[in-house]
Amino acid sequence: MSPRSSRAYRPLSLRRRAWLTAGAVVLSGAGIVTYAMADQGAQSDGRATARKAAIHTLKLQSAGAGRKSLAKRDTDRFSALLVTWDDADAKAKGTPEVRTRDLETGTWSGWQKLTVDPSQADGAEGERAALRGGTESLWTGDSDGVEVRVVNADGTAAGGQPAGMDVKLLDPGTDPKGSGVEPAAFVAGTTTPEASASASASASASASASASASASPSESVPPSASASESASASPSPTPTQTVTASPSPTSTVPAPRPSTVVKPPVITQAEWGASTDYDGTPGYGTEIKAAVIHHTGMDSDNTLSCAESRARMRSIQQEHFARGYYDIGYNFVVDKCGQIFEGRSGGMDLPVIGAHDIGFNTNTVGISYIGNYESAKPSRAALDSIARIVAWKFGMYGIDPTGKVTLVSGSDAGVDGNKVAKGSSITLPRVFGHRDTNATACPGAHLYSKLSRIAALAKTPGISHALATSDYNRDGVTDLVAGVPKANAVKIVPGSVNGPVTAAKVTLTQSSPGVPGSSESGDAFGTSTAWGDVNGDGYADLAIGAPGEDDTSGNADRGQVTVMYGPALDTGFSYTTSGVTAAGAKLGSAVTAGDFNGDGKADVFAAGAGKGGNWNVRLTGGKTTYGTLTAATGAVAYLDAATGDFNQDGYADVALNYRDTGGIGRVVRFAGSATGLTKAGVISVKGGRSIAAGDVNGNGYDDIVIGQPVASESGGRPGGQITMVPGTSTGFTTTGMTTIHQDTSGVPGGDESGDAFGSSVSVGDYDADGYADALAGAPGEDLVRDGANRTNAGNAILVKGGSAGLTGTGSIAVSQDTSGIPGSTETDDRFGSAVSLSDLSGYGRADLTFGADNEDGGDGILLHLPSNSTGLGWSEATIYSKTTLATPTDARLGQSLTP
Repeated sequence: MSPRSSRAYRPLSLRRRAWLTAGAVVLSGAGIVTYAMADQGAQSDGRATARKAAIHTLKLQSAGAGRKSLAKRDTDRFSALLVTWDDADAKAKGTPEVRTRDLETGTWSGWQKLTVDPSQADGAEGERAALRGGTESLWTGDSDGVEVRVVNADGTAAGGQPAGMDVKLLDPGTDPKGSGVEPAAFVAGTTTPEASASASASASASASASASASASPSESVPPSASASESASASPSPTPTQTVTASPSPTSTVPAPRPSTVVKPPVITQAEWGASTDYDGTPGYGTEIKAAVIHHTGMDSDNTLSCAESRARMRSIQQEHFARGYYDIGYNFVVDKCGQIFEGRSGGMDLPVIGAHDIGFNTNTVGISYIGNYESAKPSRAALDSIARIVAWKFGMYGIDPTGKVTLVSGSDAGVDGNKVAKGSSITLPRVFGHRDTNATACPGAHLYSKLSRIAALAKTPGISHALATSDYNRDGVTDLVAGVPKANAVKIVPGSVNGPVTAAKVTLTQSSPGVPGSSESGDAFGTSTAWGDVNGDGYADLAIGAPGEDDTSGNADRGQVTVMYGPALDTGFSYTTSGVTAAGAKLGSAVTAGDFNGDGKADVFAAGAGKGGNWNVRLTGGKTTYGTLTAATGAVAYLDAATGDFNQDGYADVALNYRDTGGIGRVVRFAGSATGLTKAGVISVKGGRSIAAGDVNGNGYDDIVIGQPVASESGGRPGGQITMVPGTSTGFTTTGMTTIHQDTSGVPGGDESGDAFGSSVSVGDYDADGYADALAGAPGEDLVRDGANRTNAGNAILVKGGSAGLTGTGSIAVSQDTSGIPGSTETDDRFGSAVSLSDLSGYGRADLTFGADNEDGGDGILLHLPSNSTGLGWSEATIYSKTTLATPTDARLGQSLTP
C-alpha cells in the first residue's frame, strides 16, 4: 500500500459561521434575502466572468386563511429553486408550483410542480433545529424571474400552509477553474496507509471528512449464499427473533480500508465546485453493509446536459444546505453520461453517514442518479458507473453484491416516509432501492428494475475495469475525432452543451508538440483512432494508427500506434509491431481501446493489414501480446475493430473485422480476462468492411453490428446490409441475429447493386429509449435530383434497436437532399463514407455525424445532425468543411470518425 496524507476535518469557525449569518443581506422590505456561498472557484472555460454561488430567499406573501403565493417578479440570476418552510415535520397543503423567466429569451415557462421531499436525515442531524420542510429542487436553467403559488388539484389556492414559507433561488455560480484540487475543508495531517488498493491515477482521492456524531452499529446477517438475479421486491418489514440494537453514529474517524476493487475516477467536491461551509462535522458508521439507490426525481433533470452536471451538483448541495442538512445528503451522484461525483464530504473511502434514507443512513452508501427514472430510461453508462461504486465500496468489506443483508431501522415508522419501526429489522438485497424502506417511488420504476443488473455487474470478475470515455477534457461531453490520413492529421472537435465546437478544435500531426516522431509523406497518420482512459485519470486518451509509418531500420510500412494523453494531448508515447514480420505489417490499420484485464486502465488493441494480417495488444503497465490473423503472406483488407463487453464478465473484448486474401469477410473475437486479451477465434457470421458494438437488444450484453456492403465478401444482399450479432455469456450467437437491408420492411430506398450499404457503421442510442440504434452509410447510393441521376451521391440510414434486435420499422434515411439538410447531392460525393452515432451535447441522445469524403472534388466534409427530445434536429444540421476544420485541399475529410 502506498502512503497517503490523512485529512483532519476543519469545522466552521465561529467567525465563519457568523459571517454566513451576517452575510444574509436583506435586499428589500419584500423579504428578499441573499446568502453568498464561500469558496466558489472561477469558471473553467473562460467564456464568462467567474460568479460565486448564492442563494436568494424570497418570502411568500400571505393571502389569508393560510394561503401563500408570490406574484410574478424580477429576481437575481438563478438556475434552480425550491420552496421551504420553518417546521420540517409540517406538511404543505396542495402542491407548490412555480413559473420562471428565461434569462436569455425573457420567456416565461408554464407552471411546474414541485415535489414535497420529506427530510431523510436521522440521528443527531435529523434532530437539528436548523432542519426545514421543503420540496426537491427544480432545475430551471438560467433565469431571472419567478412566480409561486400553492394550489389544490382543481387549481384553487390551497390554505393552511405552514409558517415561514419561502422560495429559495439557487445560483450555482460558475464552474471551478482547473481540477485535482483537494477540498478546502481539509488540512494536511499525518501519513497513513492508502485507503484503496486501486492502481488508478485519479486526480484526487478526496478524503473529505464531514458529518454528525454517530456509534458502533450491529453486525449484519451474512449474505445469502445464492445470488439474487431479480429486482428487489420492496419487502415489508419482517421482525426477527433476535432484534439487534439500531446503529448509532460516531464522530470518531475510522481507519480507511483497502478495497479489492480499483477505485473508479470520481469528480471530487473541489472539482465540481462544492461549498465547504459545512454546518457541522461528519458522522461515521463502522462499515458498509448495503447500497441504497436513488434518483433526484425531477423531470427537469432529464433535460440537463452532462456539461451542466457540475452546476447541478452545486445546486443540489445548496438545496440540502437550505433544508438544514450538514452537507449534500447522498454519498455519491452519477449522471446519464456515467460521470461519478463525490457527494457528502467526510471521505469517499470511509463509511460516512449520509442523509438519504431515514432510518438506514448508517452503514449504507447512498448513490443518486440525476434524473427522474419513473419517466426516463437509465443509460448503460450510468448503470456501469453505479456498479463500479458499489463494487469499490463493497470490496472494502468483502461483500457479495448479489447477496442479502438484514438491517435495523434507526428511526420510527411513519416519520418522513420510513416504513420500518425503530429497532425492527428488514432483510433486503445488498443493492436496494429507496422505495424498499421508504414510502416513495424513488429510484423510479425504470431504474428500480435494473437493480439486480447493477448488483450482477458489481460482482463480475472484471468490475475494476476503466469506465469507457470519449471525453478528453472531462467536461461531461463526448468529443469527436476526424482522422485525415491523407494529410497525416487528426482533428479533435470538442463536444459541448450546444454540440461540436469547431472553434476549439485541436489538430494533431506528428509535427505537433509532444507527438512522437515526425510527419512524413505516406505515414497515413489518422487512418484509425480510438478513445480510452489509458492512464486511469478520468480523462480520455487518444490512440492513433499510422499504418504507413516506416521504422528506422529500413522496414517500410511497418506501421505505428501513438497514444496521446488527455486533457492536454501534448504528451504520450508510440510503439510499433512485436513478434511479427516488420516490413509491410501496417500496424495501426485499425485501433480500439478498452480495459482488457480489468485493472482500471484502458489498454490498446491494434491490427495491421500486411503479411496476412497481424494484431497487437498493449496492456497498460503490463505485457504486449501479438499474433497473426491468417497464415497467408498477402495483405488482408478493410480492418475495423470494436470494443465491448460481449459476455458481460466486466472485461472488455474486441471484435475485429477484415477481408481475407480470398476475398471473404471475417470477424475474429478476442476475449478479455484477468491476464489480458486472447484470440478466441473466427465467428461463423461473415464479416464486411465495418463493425461497431453496443447493447442493441438492451439485455446488458454488448452486441456487434457488422457492415456488409459487398455481397461477394459477405454472402449478403447486392446493395449491402448490416447484421446485428448478439452477445451472450459464452460469446456471440446467431440466435436473435437480425439483418437489415434496403428491401427490409420500413427501410427507405431499395436494394440495388453498388449502393454499398454498410460501408460504415456506428452504434448509439439516438432516442434515449435504452436500446442502441445503428447508423449505416451507403456512399455508393445513386440519387435522383431535378430529373438527373447523381451516381455515388451517397446516403445513410438510421436503424432502430429494440428488444428483438435491429428493426426496419422507424428507419430514417439522410442525404444532402433531405429537407433541412444543408447542401445538395452531387455525383461522387460519397455521403456516408464514415458515420458516427455519439452524444456530442451531453443530453443522453446520440447525435448523427456523417462524412462525405469526396465532396467538393475530394476535399470532403462532415455533417452534424443533432438528436433532440422531439426527434432529429433537421433545422440545426451543420456542415464542417475544409475551411471550418482547416484541412488541406483534396484531403478527403470524412474518411474516419471516432467514436
